[in-house]
Amino acid sequence: MTMTEKLAAFAAATRVHDIYNPEYQGGEWMWGASETHETIEEFIDSSARWRERSTMKEGEIAGMRFVSWSNVQLGKGEPRRSLSVIDFGDIRIALDGDLASL
Repeated sequence: MTMTEKLAAFAAATRVHDIYNPEYQGGEWMWGASETHETIEEFIDSSARWRERSTMKEGEIAGMRFVSWSNVQLGKGEPRRSLSVIDFGDIRIALDGDLASL
């Protein structure tokens, strides 16, 4: 499956939440999103060094694995927020939101 197909499958599976819209401006994330080459396991390992974190949850959307935290603070003075990382194969997308809450 190509990245375009994976994004379309993810968008269809989360359409009611409008996280990614493939039809808006040629494809646009509606949640804050960052592309990363770190693996999910590397995110899990680094989470041990975050200032605060809630219990990690794991799941799958459209056949793609994700991990999420409902509340994290990466470092002192940083804002608290929710965070999810979804695996699209060659890349992962870190999202400002909790995919486990969908």
